Amino acid sequence: MESLTRAIGKPLRATLPTVSPASFFSGAALSKSPNQGIGQDVSLMCCSRNIEALAQPVRKFSIHATSEKASTIAVAPQDQSQPTAKKNIDYEIVDITTSTSTLTGRSYDRLKFEVEYGLRRGTTDNSYIIKGTDVALIDVPDENFKELFLESLKKHLDVSDLNHIILGHVSPKRVTSLIGLLELLESKGSQVQVHCSNPAAQLLSSSLPESLSQKTCMFRIIRSGDRLDLGEGHKLEFILTPTPRWPDGMCTFDPATQLIFTHKLFSAHICSDTHFDLGGWDSYGEDWRYFYDCMLSPVPRQAGAALNKLPIVSQFAKPSYSGKTGFDIVKADVRFIVSTVFSALNLPISKAGSFVKDQSSDGLLVTSAICPIHGPIVRSTITELLREYRVWTEDRLKKASEATIAVVYASAYGNTSALAQAISRGISKAGVGVETLNAEQSTNAEVADLIDRCCGFVVGSPTLGGHMPTPVQNALGVILRDNNAKSKPCGVFGSFGWSGEAVDEIEQRLKDAGFSFAFPTIRCKFKPTESMLQICEESGTDLAQCVKRLKVKERGKMAPKMLIASDTEQAVGRVIGSLCVVSAKEGDAESAMLASWVSQASFVPPGLTIAVAKDRAVESLLLPGGKFVLNVLGQGKTNSIIKQLMKPFKPGEPRYEGLNVKESTNGGQILLDAIAWLECTVKSRMETGDHWVLYAVVDNGELQDDKTLSALHYRKTGSRY
Repeated sequence: MESLTRAIGKPLRATLPTVSPASFFSGAALSKSPNQGIGQDVSLMCCSRNIEALAQPVRKFSIHATSEKASTIAVAPQDQSQPTAKKNIDYEIVDITTSTSTLTGRSYDRLKFEVEYGLRRGTTDNSYIIKGTDVALIDVPDENFKELFLESLKKHLDVSDLNHIILGHVSPKRVTSLIGLLELLESKGSQVQVHCSNPAAQLLSSSLPESLSQKTCMFRIIRSGDRLDLGEGHKLEFILTPTPRWPDGMCTFDPATQLIFTHKLFSAHICSDTHFDLGGWDSYGEDWRYFYDCMLSPVPRQAGAALNKLPIVSQFAKPSYSGKTGFDIVKADVRFIVSTVFSALNLPISKAGSFVKDQSSDGLLVTSAICPIHGPIVRSTITELLREYRVWTEDRLKKASEATIAVVYASAYGNTSALAQAISRGISKAGVGVETLNAEQSTNAEVADLIDRCCGFVVGSPTLGGHMPTPVQNALGVILRDNNAKSKPCGVFGSFGWSGEAVDEIEQRLKDAGFSFAFPTIRCKFKPTESMLQICEESGTDLAQCVKRLKVKERGKMAPKMLIASDTEQAVGRVIGSLCVVSAKEGDAESAMLASWVSQASFVPPGLTIAVAKDRAVESLLLPGGKFVLNVLGQGKTNSIIKQLMKPFKPGEPRYEGLNVKESTNGGQILLDAIAWLECTVKSRMETGDHWVLYAVVDNGELQDDKTLSALHYRKTGSRY
C-alpha cells in the first residue's frame, strides 16, 4: 500500500482484486500515513464478495475480569476459523504505591517480527495512572492491546475523572489506542489535556480525527523542565530525551513517590509472572542488554545525551562525597547506614520513600523505581542497570570513534525502520560503530556531517506513489554531492507494497555515480519476515567487515593472518577441541557454522559449552531459549563439509548445498556424514570479548558411527581460527 500514497490532500483510490485481513488493514493505514495531511479520502473498489469479506470482523473476542488488586482481563478467541496474530494476551492492574498503578498488557508470544523481539520471551506494554487531586495517565499501549486497555481502564477508574494524558512515547500504532480512549471520553462528555513533546504533537495533529483533537483534548507541548501539579504532592517534572528512533521521547519524574517513567529507556521485551525485577540482573540482564543493543547501540551519542539528562540514583544508594567536607561527610555516612537498613527490610515503595524524601538530592533524581513502557518495573537493580547502560554507551562511543557506518533511512509504516534496525545490529555484531539517522527528522547539514564522518553507509527508503519520499531524495542528493563518499562502501535497502521503484532508483543513481556496494540490494515486500531480518543482519555484518578491511589497508598494516604469532599465542593454540557443525533454525531463518571451541560442561543435566564469534550469522539464532543441532565430525570425513561451510556466503544463502542432511525435531539440520549429533537448547550465555560462550543442555542425540574417532582442530596460534 505504500506505493499508493502520493499526493497530499488528494482523494486516493485503491482497487483490491482480493481481500484479506492483512490487505484490509493496509488499506485502512493509508489514511493515517505520517507523510499525508489531514482529511485524506480513501476509496476501496472491489467486488461484492470482497465487500462481504471487509464487512466481517477480523477478530472476535470475549472479555472477563478476575481479582481486585491485580485485575486480569484476557482475550479468548470465539471463532477458531478466523486467522489472528493475537495470541495468549491478557491485561493486569497492579498498585505500585497507594496513588500510582500500572496497567500492563502482557503477551507471551512474539507479536512482531522485529529484531528487538528476537529473544522471543514475549513482551509487556505498560501504562501508568497517578491519582492526586487530578488524575493522570502516562502512555497508551500498542494497538494490539487497545480493547483490553480500555476495558481495564474503565474497571480501574471512572474515565470521566481523567484530567491529563502524558505521552512519553507515541507511534502510529499507539495512536490507535489513543483515539479509542478519546472516543470513550467524548462519549462521556469529558475533556482531557494531552502533554507531549513537539515531535509527538506533530504526529498527533496529522493522525487524530479533527473532532477529537478540537473538542475532546487540549494539547500542551512540553519543554524540558516543565512541570505539572496534580495535587497531593505529585508535582511532575518533564525531561525531554529524544533519539533518532524516538524523537518524541519524554521522561516524567514524580517526586512524591520518587518514581520515574522512562518511556522506551530501560525497557526489556519479556513477559513474566511478576511486574517487578525480582531476581535482579540474573533474571533480566540478558533482556535489558539485548534491548539496548537493538535500540540504542546504533545511536550512542544520543543515548549518552539522554543518560546525562537523567541523573538517577537509587533511593538507597551509596553516598557520594563529591564537594563535601567535614560534617557533611558524616551526615552522608549516617544516611547510608540508615538507608542500608531500610533497603534490607524491602519496604513497600511508598513507605520506603517517606524515609528518604527529605534527604538532599544534590540535583539528583532520587528514585525508588524506574517505570518503562516494556518489561519489569526496575526497583532492586536500579544501580546495576544505570551502570551497565553507561558502560555499553561508552563502549559504543569508543567503537564509533574508530570506525562508523551511517544508516540513513525514512519509514512510512515501520517496515523500513525494522530493516534499518536489523542492519544496524549486524554492523554492531562485527564490532564497528553505527549511527542511524532518520531522514524525516534530520536536516541536510546533519546528513552531510554524518556522511563525512562515516567509513561506509546504507540508505533505506519506502516506496510512496512510485517514488522515494522527499526526505530520502534530499539525503541522497547530499551523498551524491560528496566527492569523498564514493570511496566508501555502501548498501541500499527498502520496503514496498507493490513495485518498489524507490529502492531501484537509489541503487541505480549510486551505481551511475561510481559507488561500490558491499552487499546485494535488499528489497522487502510488505512486512519483513525472520529470514528477511536475517539477510539484513548478515548484510550489515558484511558491510562492517568490508570497512574493517579498508581501515587495515589505510593504516598500512599487514593482515592478521600474516602476522607471526607470539609464544603465548602459540601456546594458547595448543588447546584443541573436536570439529563440529552447529545448525539452527527459527521460523524461516536458518544458518550453520563450523565450531571447534566445544566442551562438555555438566553431567546432570548433560550440558556443553560452545564459543560463538559475535559476527557469526548463526549467533542471532543462538539466544537463550534457542535450539540447535551439534554435529560431531569424524576423522577423514570432513573435507566436503569444511569446503562447503568455509566458502563465503551471500546474506541469506543456504549453507547445506551438496551435503547429506535431514531435519531434526528442533528444526536444525542433521549431517548424515557426521559421527554423532546432539539436539540442544541454549540455557544461558556469557560475553567473553569478541565471542559469546553458550551453555546448552542436550535434549536428544544419536551416535551414527561408533568406529570413527572425532575430528580435531589443530591451530598454530590462539589469535585466530
